[in-house]
Amino acid sequence: MTHQQHTEPTLLTVSQSEITLLAEEIKQLRQDINLLLEKSPNTVSAWIPPRELARLLGIKSQTVAIYRTQGRFRPSSIRTVTRGQRMDWEYHHKDAVQDITGAS
Repeated sequence: MTHQQHTEPTLLTVSQSEITLLAEEIKQLRQDINLLLEKSPNTVSAWIPPRELARLLGIKSQTVAIYRTQGRFRPSSIRTVTRGQRMDWEYHHKDAVQDITGAS
């Protein structure tokens, strides 16, 4: 018959600077993962048409066009797509919403 030894758990001491560093690393890893997901060929495109952006924001598509002409979107949040002689706009599904709502 074997006797099990009972050991006390070891407490870790972590400094505030180490916690801050780990939090920053986690934040960077989340950003890296999101970027990889967006660029993955199996992931739905991060770019959406104006009508979808309008639906997400609870506004009309015409309001999205007004915001675009007013310059309310960052250049990285919007792109043009040429289809024959027609030029359409697409919006980054996260960044464009942040541009309008101010949420991060």
